[in-house]
Amino acid sequence: MRVRCKSTKCSDGRIPSLTIGEIYEVIGIEADDFRVIDDAGSPVLFEPDLFDIVDDTRSPDWVSEIDDGVEYAGPPEFAATGFWEDFFDQDPVAQATFSRYINRHLRTTDAA
Repeated sequence: MRVRCKSTKCSDGRIPSLTIGEIYEVIGIEADDFRVIDDAGSPVLFEPDLFDIVDDTRSPDWVSEIDDGVEYAGPPEFAATGFWEDFFDQDPVAQATFSRYINRHLRTTDAA
């Protein structure tokens, strides 16, 4: 799934590390927010209002569920409870899992 940044004004006042007009690969959806790798190289959640969808095709390996009316979707590698907390806590297993997925994914798409 690909999106084009159209705004850098988050509703919570954050100034995201995104470039208007740049296309980003969505690597997951959490509570309807898009997880993209920002300009600093970090996999960050952003509200979908910051983007226009360029290509809504999702990777066929994604798993998806609706919980309390919001969507959670993404690669099964990222679906484990606490995965992102572990990743941002610099857990080596989570970091390696993320790197393997991104490297494999970029080889199979023209997202690079």
